[in-house]
Amino acid sequence: MGLLDSIFGDKPTQKSIDKQVLRLKERYAQPEYRREAMDKLLSWGTPEAYAGLLVRFTVVAQSPHWDEEEKRWLVDELATRGEPAKLALQAFLAREDHVAFAAMALRKLSSSPEQWVQDMITALHARPAEDHRTTLGKAELVAQLKDGGGPEVVGAVLPYLDDHADDVQMATIDCIDHHHAGADDAAKAQAAQRLRAIVADDARSARVLRHAAAAMARLKIAVDATRPLAPAVAEDFVVKDGALVPAR
Repeated sequence: MGLLDSIFGDKPTQKSIDKQVLRLKERYAQPEYRREAMDKLLSWGTPEAYAGLLVRFTVVAQSPHWDEEEKRWLVDELATRGEPAKLALQAFLAREDHVAFAAMALRKLSSSPEQWVQDMITALHARPAEDHRTTLGKAELVAQLKDGGGPEVVGAVLPYLDDHADDVQMATIDCIDHHHAGADDAAKAQAAQRLRAIVADDARSARVLRHAAAAMARLKIAVDATRPLAPAVAEDFVVKDGALVPAR
């Protein structure tokens, strides 16, 4: 008996795994049909079975109630499976777009909140700001870092202020705004410099410009007096005592 057999028992074939994945992707099926497929993949417990199992997080079942119930059930199941589930979740988070439930499961498996944050940053950095194919995943991961991270995430998300997608840029601004107060001086300085550049950049969309200006106003970040504000910013904000304030 080989090492894998001693750990996992009879190793399933990829064909048998694929069959169960097709079952759990049946969004119009009864919940029990998808649940049986998930149970089977959990019982096999191989890396390939876990990879197939996590496909459930990318499928939206017809019933919103059962979709939520099944995904939360899977989160709880994965939380009991230790290192094999953790490795599968880390790989999933580095490549997939629908990450909220996977992030929840990984949080339950992480040795510390700090480790979870580092895993989220690693997953985010697997998607460069210039990658046009992973917009949703980047926006969701930045949102996870806003809600579950700390001041250390400010420096980690800064590159995504230059993402091609407005939604990613705006999520990044929200994350910086949320954690700015506790960030170290170097991260604060970098964030301020980047936000000042944004509000002067009329190539940005109006909603990103206004979002950045609102964050600067809340954080009382000084404007760059040598650069004119983009028109979309100047419509809604004025400079008072060297900082932006909403126009009255």
